Amino acid sequence: RDCAAPSRTAGLSALDPSHLRNSEQKQRARRRDGETMARAAAQAVLCLALTSALVPPLAPRATAPLTPARSVVEKGTSVLEDTEGLGAEFEDALVDDAAWEVEESGDEDLLAGFDLDGADVGEIRQWAQTPRAAMLEERAAHKGTFARNEADCGSSEVQIALFTARIKHITDHVIANPKDHASRRGLLALVSKRRRLLNYYYSRKPAACEKLAGDLGIRFRFKSKLPDRTEKYRQYTIAANKRKK
Repeated sequence: RDCAAPSRTAGLSALDPSHLRNSEQKQRARRRDGETMARAAAQAVLCLALTSALVPPLAPRATAPLTPARSVVEKGTSVLEDTEGLGAEFEDALVDDAAWEVEESGDEDLLAGFDLDGADVGEIRQWAQTPRAAMLEERAAHKGTFARNEADCGSSEVQIALFTARIKHITDHVIANPKDHASRRGLLALVSKRRRLLNYYYSRKPAACEKLAGDLGIRFRFKSKLPDRTEKYRQYTIAANKRKK
């Protein structure tokens, strides 16, 4: 009980001599790191002292006080730069506000001596009717011609006729304005809608659809008149036999 119990470190040191060697190596490494840091700090302080001793301090530059720029605002004009420093030779070229007044300066209206009513301006073309107005009249005429009754405005034949009038109008516009790609895209959409309506109307009433296409002047090949797969193969075989001969 009087004897103190040996510590764990002491026991390890007594049992393992390599433990002492490792601890001594770590202590030596810490001392080397501390010496290196102290040496670097001393060199940095020495460099700062030499720099301050060799390089003289820069004298502050004298700056002129800033004066706000003056501007001159003339009546009826924008803000102009100050013209006082231009010299006496330019004072006569400055225009006073009173010179802009027509009555005080004596200037007269330049168009007062011209006869605008009797002037020869060339040929002026006047359209008796705009293309859009003509298209609206054509649509109204088609609606009255092909409608099934007075209240009919959505049957297949009426829609086909109305689409045809719009297609004619937009076609003329696209021909006159070839760079209007938006109108060209709308024209293709209208043609596709009319094609689907014609196919549907032909599936219900073939004779009436053919008569409608002839009355409106539509060049359209109906689905039933297109060659089927067997006919296409027969025509291909005939053409291939001719090439062999």
